[in-house]
Amino acid sequence: MVKQYLESIRQEYVEKKISLEEEISSCENSMRENDKLIEILDKKNDPNYEAFTPREFSSYNRIKIDELKEEQKNISEKIISLRDRLQEYDFRIAEITSVIREAAANEKSDNLDFYDTRLALLQTVETERQRIARELHDSTVQNLTALVHKAELCSKIIESDPVKCRLELFSMGKSLRKIIEDTREMIYDLRPMSFDDIGFDVTVERSLDRFQKSNGIKCSYQVNGNSYSIDNVIQITLLRVIQEACNNAVKHACASYIKVNISYFEKKIVLTISDDGKGFDVSSVLKETRDDNSGFGLSMMKERVYLLSGNISIESSPGKGCSIIVSIPRMKEDI
Repeated sequence: MVKQYLESIRQEYVEKKISLEEEISSCENSMRENDKLIEILDKKNDPNYEAFTPREFSSYNRIKIDELKEEQKNISEKIISLRDRLQEYDFRIAEITSVIREAAANEKSDNLDFYDTRLALLQTVETERQRIARELHDSTVQNLTALVHKAELCSKIIESDPVKCRLELFSMGKSLRKIIEDTREMIYDLRPMSFDDIGFDVTVERSLDRFQKSNGIKCSYQVNGNSYSIDNVIQITLLRVIQEACNNAVKHACASYIKVNISYFEKKIVLTISDDGKGFDVSSVLKETRDDNSGFGLSMMKERVYLLSGNISIESSPGKGCSIIVSIPRMKEDI
């Protein structure tokens, strides 16, 4: 009875999330339509076009462009607000899923069936991440709108002001390289393809190296025992935990050194992440998470581990850094 009630609440959150996603999609479509209209009106303001067009019409175009740009700004702010609400629903869905899992654990059921269900859920999440990665890659045109306008400007001034045109082209080249680099990083963060090519341990080392260079913090990685092949979902879960822990150590603990240690045992994998940051009172942070929805990353970190029938513990105190210990069974039969 309780489980059915919780599932009905979760379904309500899911429906609200879908509604938000549809609203975000509608806003994004409006922005694309406005971009096209601005582009059309911009062309009509071309001096060659204006010579055959009444001045009042050209003035109207400029006013309309300004109105559309202001509307674009409002829509953009609305999308940001909607995405914040969407993240809140994601948090609530994950939280209530955790409660349902605990309720189900009290019922008489086969542990292997529970594992399959949780594993399938995580696989669904990762499949969605891959879809988002592909969409990010395919929608880069939206991030290049400013460069399109610069290209149009260059086509107009290439003969009258070639020096300025070359400068604009040089600036466009730099911007393009930066956009491509950022997009590749986003795609990599969503789904590192290197798992299949170079293995889990090397992927973690490279991820830590990138984190170290971008944040100016020293990181070390140590492997204990003989490494072996582990499920792809377990790999991505461990990497997500490492990334979240490292981000927290820099953002909240002001750490200067992070140590990541993974131990391969016969029936389980143990991951330990330690930092020399300012530490915190674990009980108070967990309480704050429940009260005001802060600590979203920590909550999702715990949820991912629990879904794989693993355990996670956090050891910290003010002024003494923090250690996160994660233990995950190697395979279903080890539960």
